[in-house]
Amino acid sequence: MVDGDVVLDRNFEIDADEGTRVELFAVEDSTYPGGYYYRFQYYLPDEGEAILRYDNAHDSDVGNHHRHAKDVTGIEFTGLKDHVERFRNEVLQINDRR
Repeated sequence: MVDGDVVLDRNFEIDADEGTRVELFAVEDSTYPGGYYYRFQYYLPDEGEAILRYDNAHDSDVGNHHRHAKDVTGIEFTGLKDHVERFRNEVLQINDRR
């Protein structure tokens, strides 16, 4: 692992009719808990609305890893692959309900 290596950088459409997109970004960084700086976002770019976001961008009273939906809550981080999979599953569940 080398600090600064981008290990994930994707942005793609989820629902063309609604215009929802997902952005996944992670870079190796030994100064961040878990060894990565990351942000995953499910959003409506035209409205500027974030539907769901996972990140570790700042210190918070909910812990190092954050889940942003209606509220900001802490979320367990067991590894990047598991975190991406959890985010993916949650996006699919939310999208099915919209």
